[in-house]
Amino acid sequence: MKFDFWPLPRPMTKTWGNGPRFWERLAANFGKPDVAFGKTDGIPDGVEFFDRNNGHEWKAMPDLHDNQFAFGYWDPPYDKLYKPEAIEIWRVCQKLAILHTHVYPTSWLRKAQRTGMVAVTMGPLKRIRILQVFEKRDEQKEFSLDEGPAA
Repeated sequence: MKFDFWPLPRPMTKTWGNGPRFWERLAANFGKPDVAFGKTDGIPDGVEFFDRNNGHEWKAMPDLHDNQFAFGYWDPPYDKLYKPEAIEIWRVCQKLAILHTHVYPTSWLRKAQRTGMVAVTMGPLKRIRILQVFEKRDEQKEFSLDEGPAA
């Protein structure tokens, strides 16, 4: 698992967002997401997004297929943990990065393995957020504590 700390300058965005330095580091360390959930300022060109502005609710996205996206990025509001939304977004991604002030439990995300945790700060007097990266486990490598590894 990869652990890191990214002290980044405050992004100069119109509403909320992460700025180009965040996206550069995300791509360099974990790969470039092909989808973002929630439109934030500064999402690079070529990254598809889904939120209410384009007719999608995070809790139910029936027009999206299981594992449709190779790598998703989600920066939900920090007012609470969004369990139903996280489960649905995870359904359509093979890999997912979540930026939040709380750590999301892997038990909410079916077959999830946490592969990275990065503390992210964007200037003085700002909350430190945690970038959490999850990947779907290979079913052939899964095992129970009683059975041992699959052959």
